[in-house]
Formats: sequence, C-alpha cells, structure tokens
Amino acid sequence: MVATMMRKLAIAILLLLPGAYAPGAMATVHPPGPESSEQKHSVDHLTARAALDRGEVLSLETVLAMVRPKLKDEIVGIKFEMHRGIWYYEFRTVDKAGHLHYIHANAKTGIIQKVENHP
Repeated sequence: MVATMMRKLAIAILLLLPGAYAPGAMATVHPPGPESSEQKHSVDHLTARAALDRGEVLSLETVLAMVRPKLKDEIVGIKFEMHRGIWYYEFRTVDKAGHLHYIHANAKTGIIQKVENHP
C-alpha cells in the first residue's frame, strides 16, 4: 500500500510540475464503460493539466513550496480534487505516532483551508 501511494505521489508530482508535460503526449481516448483505475488516472491528469494551463490553479511545485514549511509531518500522498467548484491539493501526512492527517490547500491560492486528523 505504501509503495502504491508513493508511486501515485511520484506520478502526481511529475505530471503537475511545470515543463513536465508535452502537449498531445496523452491524447488517449477511452471507450465508454467501466473505467480501470489507470484510465481514470489518465482522465484526472488531463483535467488537472488543463486547469493548470488555464491558470485556474498553481502548480504542485508552487503550492508545495508554500505549504511544506507549515507541515510538521512527512508527506505520504497528494491528491488533486475539486469540492464545490474549488480545486484543492490534498496532502496526506503521517506524524511520528503514525497518525494520518489530511491537509487541504486551495490550489489557486496555496492557502491551507482545512486539516483533518485521523488518529
């Protein structure tokens, strides 16, 4: 599970860093029907990249630079998601006691909006 999370983190970072995307590199069209997790990830990547290209969000690199100094714990996962029409980066961290925390940062401003603690 940790290996899967780390792989997803690495992919998310690579896909959202400036210059890490070549236009047209992922122009795959998937047929309608049940999506595999790999197909869903491709769609999510294209949506995230389009939001970045339109200036609706800051790059992951920029938001990480803003948020990391405020985080006390190790980042073990990152998600890019929309809630109520607002894009967020969700940083999952684990503290020294092994507790999971979700930190939601507004992807447009980099401001931390919400922290969820999961003991």
